[in-house]
Amino acid sequence: MPKNRRKISGTRVFFTVWIILTMVFLFFPIAQIILMSFNTSVYGRLPIVFTTQWYVKLFTTSKLLGAAGFSLGFSLVVSLVSAVLGIMASLALRKFPTRLNNIFNTLMDVPLMIPWLVQAVSLLLLFSFVGIGRSIPSMFLGCLAAVMPHSFMLTYSRVMTMDPYPEEAGRTLGATPFQVFRDITFRMIFPAVLAGWLMSFVLCFNCFSLQYYLAPFGTYTLPMKIFTLIRSGSKPDMNALATIMVGITFAIILILNKIGFGADQLFGAPRRGEKE
Repeated sequence: MPKNRRKISGTRVFFTVWIILTMVFLFFPIAQIILMSFNTSVYGRLPIVFTTQWYVKLFTTSKLLGAAGFSLGFSLVVSLVSAVLGIMASLALRKFPTRLNNIFNTLMDVPLMIPWLVQAVSLLLLFSFVGIGRSIPSMFLGCLAAVMPHSFMLTYSRVMTMDPYPEEAGRTLGATPFQVFRDITFRMIFPAVLAGWLMSFVLCFNCFSLQYYLAPFGTYTLPMKIFTLIRSGSKPDMNALATIMVGITFAIILILNKIGFGADQLFGAPRRGEKE
């Protein structure tokens, strides 16, 4: 066998093994949680004896569903506001000179680099000084300040690189500013807006540090509830809830891939592989 072919074969084997190990490292903890959610042992010990009692407990006596519902609703509101503010800021900056754009863009990078723990402590001090202290508004504003730069960055990059001629054509044909935004601008930037919204939602849902420091007493998001419960030992109903969340996520991904989802498909563009 030629040396070059041996090198190619060896490289291919190496990268194949590397990919397999990476996939195992990423998905083994998830598989373990799913497996242990059906195990009789409270502490996840072997051998595995099949049971569904932890799912029954999750939907009857567990308090995790209430915390999960609150986290989902709270994260949805924060991410929606973040997406709207990202759109407004991006469209406004487009009308500013390049120098001011660069300055503002650099300033928006700062919150991305500051650890959430530092942000949480500083915001708690600020809100206590203002007088609102630990409350739902302070938790909302704190999480919004943490996730909004991510939504802005994605939307801003799309706004600054999109073709301006369709908007000019719409204005030339007599469309109002609102019609231009609704029918042209928003459709062009929607993929970036959707990506920013999803990122903001996930980050807000997992924003434990800010929630822990800013949430009012007696209010628990899902990360806070899990942190409180896990200190007293393993809770199998947590595995059941995690399994349900993984299943829902996996189902959504399969459905989106099955229908050839892209953000442009929401507005009637051809699916993947179809001709216009």
